[in-house]
Amino acid sequence: ATVWTAGRSPLVVDGFRQPGADVMDAYQYFYDAQGNQTGYAQVGTMEWDAREGHNHWHFTDFAQYRLLGADQQEAVRSGKEAFCLANTDAVDYTVKNANWHPFNTDLSTACGQENSISVREVLDVGSGDTYTQDLPGQSFDITDVPNGTYYIQVLANPEKRLKETSLPLEEVRAPSKHSRSTG
Repeated sequence: ATVWTAGRSPLVVDGFRQPGADVMDAYQYFYDAQGNQTGYAQVGTMEWDAREGHNHWHFTDFAQYRLLGADQQEAVRSGKEAFCLANTDAVDYTVKNANWHPFNTDLSTACGQENSISVREVLDVGSGDTYTQDLPGQSFDITDVPNGTYYIQVLANPEKRLKETSLPLEEVRAPSKHSRSTG
């Protein structure tokens, strides 16, 4: 499953936590055409995923996987809803403002270590984040699902926490005079 950015600017989500806390507060940042930060909004949380194949911070409620029956009704929902955002694939570099040279192209560059107190996860315009079926949490339990025709649906931003140009931008704050470290 691939979720990608086709908007006017990259999707930038920073997580911050107090030392020893289990969860980071996640903030989305907004930029103008010149790359200047114009605002931010709290959009949820990040949590540490210690499972094999992960071992990094995940932004929660980023996407949702659903198995739909032939009638397009939900048959099974995957438990996978948290993701480390990284530019793993070029999807469409012909969209306006596409970044042909994203820097965080694998999970080791974007998702932090267990002891990190801040993390910056970015999906550049034109790039996507792909999760393959071989990673833990990428499957559906179909034990009790009868034979038939099924479809897989991937919903990006299912809880509407991320601000998108097609969604209202309430609670967006202008940048403050102090800055946050993303080290």
